[in-house]
Amino acid sequence: MNSINIALLGLGTVGSGVKNILHDNRELIEKRLFNKTRKNVKINIGKILVKNLSKHKDIDKDIITDDFNDIINDDSINIVVELIGGKDIATNYILESLKRKKHVVSANKMAIAYNGEKIGLCAKENNVAFMYEASVAGTIPVIRVIEDSLTANNIYKVSGIINGTTNYILTKMTKEDLSFDEALLQAQNLGFAEADPTSDIDGFDAMYKIAILSNLAYNVNVNLDNIERITLKNITADDIKNAKAKNHVIKYIAESEFDNGKLSLRVGPKEIPLSDPLAFVDNATNAVYLYCDKAGRILLEGQGAGSEPTASAVIGDILNIIERRF
Repeated sequence: MNSINIALLGLGTVGSGVKNILHDNRELIEKRLFNKTRKNVKINIGKILVKNLSKHKDIDKDIITDDFNDIINDDSINIVVELIGGKDIATNYILESLKRKKHVVSANKMAIAYNGEKIGLCAKENNVAFMYEASVAGTIPVIRVIEDSLTANNIYKVSGIINGTTNYILTKMTKEDLSFDEALLQAQNLGFAEADPTSDIDGFDAMYKIAILSNLAYNVNVNLDNIERITLKNITADDIKNAKAKNHVIKYIAESEFDNGKLSLRVGPKEIPLSDPLAFVDNATNAVYLYCDKAGRILLEGQGAGSEPTASAVIGDILNIIERRF
């Protein structure tokens, strides 16, 4: 039996989810991997990087570390899973791991939106895999669909709901007549929104995600400064009411279109008619349209946030690497 050792960078919401799923569903995961590849593989968590060791005294001291060098210098680590978030430090960890011939999985939309081209080039130069399905829409395998299922198509438009926090807030404002502040507080209490919700509410999160999808769908390098970004916080009860009067709902939509070499991107509130399936995508659920020249319009929908949904996508990438590289 082959042993594959992974290192988790971060043990927050998603990192804990990855750890728990690998523990709870280990037998199922390894059995399915064998049925698909005929490979007997055991997946181990070899190292976990955290900021504060004193908060994780329940974890084996041989596994837990606060020093990235313990991971990068460990030749037994095959796959590094970057889940710390942010841009610069995370990008450096990713690049250093790739240069040391370690495959990398990341859920870090910010680092990938800004530095995806550099990271992808580094992975190719070192003949290792870099996968990032969980960076965009949680459980929705939109990146895999673009890369694998739609290779024969020109994709000319991507549109959808790719931020669970804003969708939750708008759902509560629409269906329960909550004010923006009331809906935001409820989202924070349930863990759908951070204590500082700026990234979600002002559209940065959706901006990073639509940039990643556009880079992939159109084979371009998106300049984030060229994305029109409109905040959600100016939407009022009157806006919701006026939309309802027209048989519309307001959703926070990220969209991009590539037409005759011209690229346009926008994230912000938008009125959607009730005839559009997106009008009924509620709470923290995400949904993405892909518009293709041959396959037509495709809608993908699923859980877009949360510990286990995002962790599920991370593990999907880990298994994909094992299937193809080991």
